[in-house]
Amino acid sequence: MGTFSKVYIKLENIEVILHELQEYFLIGKIETLDDSKWWLYSENGNETIILSNNYNHNWCEIEFEFKYSIYIYDEFLRRFSKKFNAIILLGYYQSTIGNGRIAKFNNGQLELSIVQQYSIYNGIEKIYLNDNFGVSKTIKKEFKIPKLGEDFNNIDYELINSFFAKNGLLPDNFKNYEEWSYLHIEKINE
Repeated sequence: MGTFSKVYIKLENIEVILHELQEYFLIGKIETLDDSKWWLYSENGNETIILSNNYNHNWCEIEFEFKYSIYIYDEFLRRFSKKFNAIILLGYYQSTIGNGRIAKFNNGQLELSIVQQYSIYNGIEKIYLNDNFGVSKTIKKEFKIPKLGEDFNNIDYELINSFFAKNGLLPDNFKNYEEWSYLHIEKINE
């Protein structure tokens, strides 16, 4: 149980992503580690952003904390995808309560956003469809998407990985596990 949070950008250069993060956010410490430590800079209300290029040579990975909202980085991702004509895939799943999201940005546009959200009202717990932007008939059928507000608890690790694969993101084993590294970035929240 826990939170899965991955954003993949179809771009090979981590330095370009780091530069753009520094343009839009107040950044503190930056260090490279052998392991991913999402909690590293979580003191004092700050967040840890982790960049890597371990999974696939053509895609860089970003781990965001999504502390306050699953939409908090959308504008950054949209602008980045436009500036670099990049495809960006987002997968988020918080298994402890069932919140989840898959999204795709392409050339400055949000093409797809599917969100399931947990709520409790008058003692009744429910996970429902909260966002279905860009859902075509094909996607609706493939991912079994109901109407907004209806019960929906389909976003999980398996669906997210299927979504990534359908968009061309598969592991290519271009690096041995021993060569993996993670650039940890302190995002200062003031």
